[in-house]
Amino acid sequence: MRLPSPLRLKKGATVRALRTVVLVLVAAATLSTQAQTTGRLTLDPTEASVGATVVAVGTELPAGAEVELVWETADADWNVQDGRFLGVTAQTTRWPLAAGTTDADGSVRLSFEVPEDYGYIHNLFLVADGEDVARNGFAVVPELTVTPASGPVGSDVTVRLTGIGYRFWESVWHLLYDGTHTGWLSAMTTRGTAEVTIPATGAPGLHTLQVLSGAHPVPYLNQQQAPIYKPQIPTVIGTTFEVTDGPAIAAPAASEQGLPRISGAPPVPSSGAALGLDYVSGPVGSDLTVLGAGFAPGETVALSWTTVRGNRISGGGWEEIELPLVEARAGDDGRFEAVVATPDDLGGEHRIVARAESNGAATTEPLAEARYTITPSVLAIEPAVVEPGGDLTITIKGVGWTETANIYTLLMDNGYLGYGCGFNSQGDVTIHLKAPGGEGLHLIELYPSIYQGVLTGPSAPSLDSTANATYLQLPMLNHVDHPGEELPAFRLSFEVRAP
Repeated sequence: MRLPSPLRLKKGATVRALRTVVLVLVAAATLSTQAQTTGRLTLDPTEASVGATVVAVGTELPAGAEVELVWETADADWNVQDGRFLGVTAQTTRWPLAAGTTDADGSVRLSFEVPEDYGYIHNLFLVADGEDVARNGFAVVPELTVTPASGPVGSDVTVRLTGIGYRFWESVWHLLYDGTHTGWLSAMTTRGTAEVTIPATGAPGLHTLQVLSGAHPVPYLNQQQAPIYKPQIPTVIGTTFEVTDGPAIAAPAASEQGLPRISGAPPVPSSGAALGLDYVSGPVGSDLTVLGAGFAPGETVALSWTTVRGNRISGGGWEEIELPLVEARAGDDGRFEAVVATPDDLGGEHRIVARAESNGAATTEPLAEARYTITPSVLAIEPAVVEPGGDLTITIKGVGWTETANIYTLLMDNGYLGYGCGFNSQGDVTIHLKAPGGEGLHLIELYPSIYQGVLTGPSAPSLDSTANATYLQLPMLNHVDHPGEELPAFRLSFEVRAP
């Protein structure tokens, strides 16, 4: 569920006053909740990972009462509006876990498995006749699993972390491979569980994988000493993976990667002209058929393409412009088909606009329009075989312009190198790198990220804090959780070979 745009205030006394009001309201709500609970609830254990069994015992309750054990959590989501990243929204919600009847002494014993849900602290309530009669807190502890345990260079290594939180300071865990920063894990839209697949890299032998918490550009190494440290939650979790001898596994062909195209529909003219598309999405260069219906017989139709030009850096801003696409002529039945290549342009949504052609120029008033989304794609890495220290070129097409789509981040052999931006270059990101010195197969991975934004939401550090100094501009390894647009990740490989 998405909530309305959050309130944004100026820095200073107004913000401090609002924080004070919020703290007072939270304290009052807590006291009110505590005042309503007349019984006691004990949990054994009081912290555990997803799937663990917990015994809940209620005492000092009315005899013979029907009670329900209720888990308090949140419905959280990223807050993205009009291409801007605004942090997180979250609304408190509750789930029933178990039910029972108290005995003559007013006691009840229930058990439950820790739900696959957001990590960190949750309230649990015993509820009778719609009223909270007992309460206690439970901590969902993050847990890391890595499968398989071994494999050759290039094989898939699946990293799964449960118990990621949704509040700001709990929502980010960083993955390190052999002590090198790989990227970050989030689970806002996947309810606390992140699952990512990285390639096995390095020489044969054991390699370490570890996750460290911290909503910063890099892991917070001594978080156990932070003001918000929660002793139930580990700050670093690790395991190992063994790279074995054997043939290295190359990445799939670049042309086989990316998002599948989404089919469109024929035009349905109800009153006047209409446009339809055979596909409503696709990568740069893919064929697109524009279908027209309801036009005047024999009418010449000018089709144009809307896009955005500009950038966020120069100070000139950006604007939507319209570019000519193709001309088409309607048949006697008022229909036409025009086949074009998806323009080499910014990723994201574009409008295809139809106007009548009159005296060699398109009329101002549009007759019909359709919407088409360019999805990112990547070209093959060049060259495929390179000598140590040689030049490599990587080109991405269809990179977007919004705060959540205008950059791609790059990893080489599970180490983060940096990012490329496609806004100013109309979706083209061309990256030049030097090949490493070690001979053999090497892996490149490309992940979407968040370029910039404003942090709002549960426990965000400031109501109007810019987010540039936090986890943004880092590889978002769990890219299915990416805010805003659905964006793919890519894996490429190349071989270093001495001449």
